[in-house]
Amino acid sequence: MIRGEFFEKGHDAWAVLCSVHGFSSILVFRNATEQNPAELARRSEQLYRQRTWDGRAFYARQIDPVDRKSIMDRYRGLGGPKPPPIDHQGINDAMLEKASEVYYWYRGQWRKLTGDD
Repeated sequence: MIRGEFFEKGHDAWAVLCSVHGFSSILVFRNATEQNPAELARRSEQLYRQRTWDGRAFYARQIDPVDRKSIMDRYRGLGGPKPPPIDHQGINDAMLEKASEVYYWYRGQWRKLTGDD
């Protein structure tokens, strides 16, 4: 679970990485009483099951809040879709030590932006 200003600057929201019946997704709540959170990036958990060098299993999906500087640095360094004006935080959806993508709320919808390569 992470907290950030995912919808607008100055207003906290929550994002939770959830798992149900072999699929994981990100649920984003505008506030603590949200009844219908947004669901992002629903994917099979098989994609995120990894093993260490000694064979131990672990789950390799992680979410983090990202700020304007981080979003713009990724865009300038890696290209991808041009970000809209950035005035609040996005959500970085990452496979640990591999790639990620950023979800950013803009004009009433979630946009996918460049993450880490």
